[in-house]
Amino acid sequence: MNKWLKRIIYTLLLMVVGVVAYAYISGNVYTLFMLRHTVLKGKMGPTISEYPIYSNAKVEAASHPFVWPLHPEYEDKKLTDEENAYHEQFESAAFVVIKKGLMVYEQYWDQFSDSSRTNSWSMAKSMVSHMIGCALRDGQIKSLDEPIGNYLDKYKGDDVTIRDLLMMSAGYNFFESYQDPFGYTARALYGSDVYEALDPYELTESTGEVFEYKSAITQLLGLIVIKATGKTLSDYASEKIWKPIGARQDALWSVYEDDNVERAFCCFNSNARDYAKFGFLYLHKGVAGADTLIDPEFFELATKPTPLKLLSGEANDRYGYQWWCAEFEGEPFFYARGLNGQYTCVLPESEMVVVRLGERQSPVKVGGHREDVFKYIKMAKRLAGLSD
Repeated sequence: MNKWLKRIIYTLLLMVVGVVAYAYISGNVYTLFMLRHTVLKGKMGPTISEYPIYSNAKVEAASHPFVWPLHPEYEDKKLTDEENAYHEQFESAAFVVIKKGLMVYEQYWDQFSDSSRTNSWSMAKSMVSHMIGCALRDGQIKSLDEPIGNYLDKYKGDDVTIRDLLMMSAGYNFFESYQDPFGYTARALYGSDVYEALDPYELTESTGEVFEYKSAITQLLGLIVIKATGKTLSDYASEKIWKPIGARQDALWSVYEDDNVERAFCCFNSNARDYAKFGFLYLHKGVAGADTLIDPEFFELATKPTPLKLLSGEANDRYGYQWWCAEFEGEPFFYARGLNGQYTCVLPESEMVVVRLGERQSPVKVGGHREDVFKYIKMAKRLAGLSD
């Protein structure tokens, strides 16, 4: 037994040494960090609660936070058994419903609460879009049709504009996959250098014609915000989002350790109530109190489908400027969407904001959207008294 045990231990050690050696020789050192926090912890991917494993920059909250007033029937609102089972099936962490500025309903599951910070994942893309709009209004970006090379030296000479990035129509050969351990998404999520993750990719396709979702494009937008404003994304987000909306809790934005640059495509960590305030800002078209943060024209363009084609050749009917666009029972709405079902939905006609956070999402897609987003909106409208 001891002999076999020694052989097993020796084999495992050789395997570990081999993996480490390959990671260094191939230049994929980030895979060690990835394995340490996924496979070696018995997981096949990231979760919404992993911000402690990263370095994080603070997005400062408001000095006088806005507190959601409660709907008169707040205490009486309940999910049905079927609705609650749906949330449990997909491991919801939080569900918040706002109607006309009043909190109609909120619920938290397991260890989560109204102050739990969870990863926005790609909901952060909508925040970066907003910051581009703010920099445009403030004159720090002259035009959305400026070449991105005006701000990023690596891309000088590329026929790509800021608008192309906002529309997800830039022809860089980034590949969007959380399953590919050697693709951009894994490099960007687990690497320590923002530029190293971007470096291998180049312009290989036509630009400004086809919508193709690529997280790296939002990272480029984030770098443009930094260059244009002279501020970190976290500081600018505090100035243009978190403080104006009356956020109650400092958010944490995960950064690349080598550059101290935020992972712009993801990894903004906050709570459901404050995410709802970001949605409420867009329910009011980017106006917070007396402060107009973005131009009306930018708002309209950002929250409507852009005039592009899908990869299928059909007209784009689902994406604006880093916001998803859809309809529910004939009512148009737009929403910020993140991996595994992080949603901040804005329904202008119903004057509603719906936030759902959690660990899993429905595998079923309807017109490019996950089926569960429609389920959550249906629940929210019932709770708000807008449907049976």
